[in-house]
Amino acid sequence: MPGLLLIVSEARGERFAAAVELAGAAAALGRPVAVLLRGPAVRALGEKPVAQAFDTLFELGADVSLCQTAMAAHGLAASDLPPGITTHGMIGFLAGREDWQILLA
Repeated sequence: MPGLLLIVSEARGERFAAAVELAGAAAALGRPVAVLLRGPAVRALGEKPVAQAFDTLFELGADVSLCQTAMAAHGLAASDLPPGITTHGMIGFLAGREDWQILLA
């Protein structure tokens, strides 16, 4: 079964909630899930509701990454990230996952 790639640009609102719910459901059903936060979403990871949503995805085995370009634009360093979060550029995030489905949120 191909995995699900979720690319998140905004970590607020109903669209974000629906994307996290879909990713969680896919992971709970055993589907590989990888999430990339980019743009302003990289700063939202420190907010409690967003952090809780991603804690749930971690528990379900999802891979959560932050975009290196967005991190630089928002003044974040790898040392600022919670344990388990990785960093990728878009090409690194997509590499090896060519047959996965992509969802933009």
